[in-house]
Order: sequence, then structure tokens, then C-alpha cells
Amino acid sequence: MSTTQRLKKPDWLKIKINLNENYKYVNSMLEKHNLNTVCSEARCPNIYECWNNRTATIMILGDTCTRACGFCSVKTGRGMGVDKLEPLNTAMAIKKLGLKHVVITSVDRDDLKDDYGAEIWYATVFNTRSLNSDCTIEVLTPDFNGYKPSLEKVFSSSPNIFSHNIECVERISRSVRAQAVWQRSKDVLRASVEYGLTTKTGMMVGLGEEDSEVYKTMDEMAELGITIFNIGQYLQPTKKHLKVDRYVSPEQFLKYKEFGLNIGFKVVESGPLVRSSYRADKQAKRMYENAV
Repeated sequence: MSTTQRLKKPDWLKIKINLNENYKYVNSMLEKHNLNTVCSEARCPNIYECWNNRTATIMILGDTCTRACGFCSVKTGRGMGVDKLEPLNTAMAIKKLGLKHVVITSVDRDDLKDDYGAEIWYATVFNTRSLNSDCTIEVLTPDFNGYKPSLEKVFSSSPNIFSHNIECVERISRSVRAQAVWQRSKDVLRASVEYGLTTKTGMMVGLGEEDSEVYKTMDEMAELGITIFNIGQYLQPTKKHLKVDRYVSPEQFLKYKEFGLNIGFKVVESGPLVRSSYRADKQAKRMYENAV
């Protein structure tokens, strides 16, 4: 593909905008408690569906990431300090939203050299569970620079699901997220599985990978013992971000799903608009039903 040419977005990626009362309620609760969401910061295409169903992915530790990945529209810069009340505010908002499953994520905070934000992570899960005993908790974490004490701190909060995204195939990882290390992400996932947590990861296609590399990546993740796998289409958020290399058809996403289930994943979400937290509540419910 030419470095200047942009591919035309296919019809299957068109999104219907629907702002019902649930959407407005979720938005107002998040604003009231001064909380960020990856739904809005990362321009997720599923925001209308999720907020209309009163689900959201809450983003802690601010709205400014210390990394600058080529696919992500979350703003980047220096960290802006830490809000010690954020864990409690998050838990209170979750209670008012009446969530039965919540996904908590964060920006990378490489500026917090002592623990990379792990203490806030732990406190958020602790407070959320204390105020929402019937709510299952999924964490979608950064890599904490591979710092073991930080990882173990978050693991010890005992989330129902631990998630960290591998994001793309290994060959192109350096160009997609220059400040991350593909092997380090793999090590984070391995550590979660070894700790005994239900573990989830996800990746995008359309960044320059080949299907053979996608299958190889899925194989490597399954071999780690990962339970839930998500795969979706990369969409260029702004002209400053990486261009879309290809649009993968819905038929090919069905092949990814079939392959993933055959190699051992318990749950596979595969589709053009699938994102890390897409239908996470339903995934958690399936995992619980399989466990009892």
C-alpha cells in the first residue's frame, strides 16, 4: 500500500449512534465522579452499545499516558500526579451505576518509579469489591515495566479476570508501540496464569501482519494458558496515527474464532469492532457458568 493512500472503510464498520437514557445516565455519573473512561479517551466504536447497556471501562491514574503508541488516541505527556481519592470515587460510581461486571484499566504511568501506580490499582479493586460485593471485577492493566512487586500487588487484589493486551504480532510490535516490549507483555501474561488468575489478552489486525502470524500469536497465547482471547480490526483514530494496512473481512474473523476455540481458548471474541472490553460482562458470565 502507498504511504499516502488511505483505504476506504468497508460498510461492515459503520456504527449506529444511539443516545438513550442509559447512555446519558452513564455519562452523567462518570462526569459527577470525575472519572475517565477508555471508551471516550480511546474513541471506542462500541461506546454507544456499551453505555446504552450501562457498562463502561473506567480508566484510572489520569487521562495522560506516558507512552505514545502508534495506534492509541489517549493523550500522551508527563504524568499529572495521583488522586488518592480515585479508588473510592471509582467504587462509588460503580455502585451508583449498578454494574454487575466492571472493567478497570489505566494509562501507563512510567513516571511513578516507585510502583508504576500499582498501589492505586490495588486500592481501586479493594474499594470496588468492598462497596459492590455482587460485581465481578476485570482489570486491564499496563505492563508496569515488568516490575514484579507491582504485578504481584495487583495480582493479590484477586480480580475475577486479569487482562493485559499483547496488541499485535511480534514482528511489527516495535513499530506499533515503541516504548513497550512484546516479550515483556508475554511475561506479564505468563505471570498472571502462574499466579492462578483467569487471564485474558487481545490483539488488533490491520497493522501490517500476515494471517499466518496471527495464528502463530494465538498459538503462543494459548500455550501460556490464557482463557479469553479478543481480536478486532485496527481503526486509525486520527491522521497522526498509524494507517490501516488492510481491512479484515467478517468471514476471516470467524476463522480466527474457530481456530482459537480449537486450540484451547474458553472464550474468543472475534470481529471487526471487537475491542478489549467488548461484551466483557457476557464473557465473565460465561466463565462463571462454566466454573459452577
